[in-house]
Amino acid sequence: MVKGFVLYQFKFEKKFNEQNKLKGLYITMVYANRIPPHVGLIVDGMYNSLSVKGQDINVPVTALIKNSTLRKTPTIFIKIKSHPIFSDLYLREHFITNIQQFKRVDIGVATCLSPIKIFFEEVYNISMKNVNYLYELLPLLESEGLIEYTSSLNLDEKTYHFSVYTNKEIDAGINQVRNEFKS
Repeated sequence: MVKGFVLYQFKFEKKFNEQNKLKGLYITMVYANRIPPHVGLIVDGMYNSLSVKGQDINVPVTALIKNSTLRKTPTIFIKIKSHPIFSDLYLREHFITNIQQFKRVDIGVATCLSPIKIFFEEVYNISMKNVNYLYELLPLLESEGLIEYTSSLNLDEKTYHFSVYTNKEIDAGINQVRNEFKS
């Protein structure tokens, strides 16, 4: 694959509305303009992710939205269709268990995508064998009919394009964030 090549894109179908983010399941891309972006899940009003700092568990989505708004951080919300069997509370607890399998994002150990892949494989029974990047996960979820809609905060464009990136760029991104926290 060629670096910078656009592999996947989607249109923002709904205007961002903070109230919509309080219920249901969302894949959330924070720093959506970075390669790679940071990704986590919002489940029933709580944001959870694995980061360089460690485990972000049960952070109220209002705090994420306030932080993104104040810092003008490009953030994308991808609404996932409700699970036909499991409650949002169960989904959130299950995802937290997935996060807790890792201490933090670390080169060669885990990325922020690692617990999300486990989650979709275990809860939605979707094979993640060929998924290494977010730009591979989202088309798979779309082909499974799981993406309900997308919206954004602090992004002007109407269509978002995922560029191809590599593990080398992920490692560089991890190091960049580590250095930012040391400063």
